[in-house]
Amino acid sequence: MEKELEVYRVKLNRYYDSEGKLTQYPSKRPMRVLALIKIAKKFDSERKYTEKEVNQIIRSSIAFSDIELIRRELFQYGFIGRLRDGSEYWVEKNWKETYDEYFAQN
Repeated sequence: MEKELEVYRVKLNRYYDSEGKLTQYPSKRPMRVLALIKIAKKFDSERKYTEKEVNQIIRSSIAFSDIELIRRELFQYGFIGRLRDGSEYWVEKNWKETYDEYFAQN
């Protein structure tokens, strides 16, 4: 799997512009996870966020307009948690362990 991930990391670089923003959301799951990890690293695990703050972090990380897609994916892949009404978000404590295999070279 490590060799495959390295290939995906190289391919994923093509999805970023010169400012380091993701220009399109990858269709392959390993590349999605790698892209989401890069965004998830921008969150402080010691604090709570409003939806607006989450959107600002995502907006600064992507060059396309579908912030809701990325927010939803961060939640569904277990990078962030939220209250049912969406009024509060936080970093899930175990996401790094969940995606440990992706950190070999990331």
